[in-house]
Order: sequence, then C-alpha cells, then structure tokens
Amino acid sequence: MDPLFPTLSAPHARDSGEALRFGDRALSHGELAAASGALAARLSGADRVAVWATPSLETAVAVVAALRAGVPAVPLNPKSGGSELAHIVADAHRPSCWPSRASRCRRRWPV
Repeated sequence: MDPLFPTLSAPHARDSGEALRFGDRALSHGELAAASGALAARLSGADRVAVWATPSLETAVAVVAALRAGVPAVPLNPKSGGSELAHIVADAHRPSCWPSRASRCRRRWPV
C-alpha cells in the first residue's frame, strides 16, 4: 500500500473513475498509478527532480511519481528567465528534469 496515495495501490484502482483531468485529457486512478509508478521506479535513488510546472497531465504525473519515489520535486516555471532558472537549479543541486520533453532544462543543466 502506498502511504501517500492509497487509492493508487488499492485493488479497485483500475476500475475507479477519473483521477486527473487537464482539458480534454484525463487519467483514471489506474492509469495514474501505472504512469506514476513506472516513473517513480526510474526516479528512485535520485536526490531530487526538477519538474516543468505546466498545466498538464505530464507535470501532475511527474510530481506524483517523485512523491511516490520519496524524491523532492523542484517546480520550475518555464516562463522564468534563464538566470532565475539557473538560481533555482543551483539551489537544488542539479536535479534530474521531468517530464522528459523538458529538453531546455537538460541542455542548460545536463545530469
């Protein structure tokens, strides 16, 4: 059982209703459990993870995955300027960047 998100590990999670919705895209509890669980496995052992803070399913999944992996999530506003992002990332000690399409973050601060 996941202590932070018990509904994601409950036996009925696959049959339960909508967990997240952004516009016309949605994830059920089962889909959120699968997506965040797979990413949490990849994040396991990381010191922290930077997440592009956009209104999207990918951002929500990344934050849930980080929490499930026990890894601090560092939100990055993609509208921030380069010096502000550099300051945040430096304070966070070069976190991994998610969602994976955040190539701008990887180019500036490779991990």
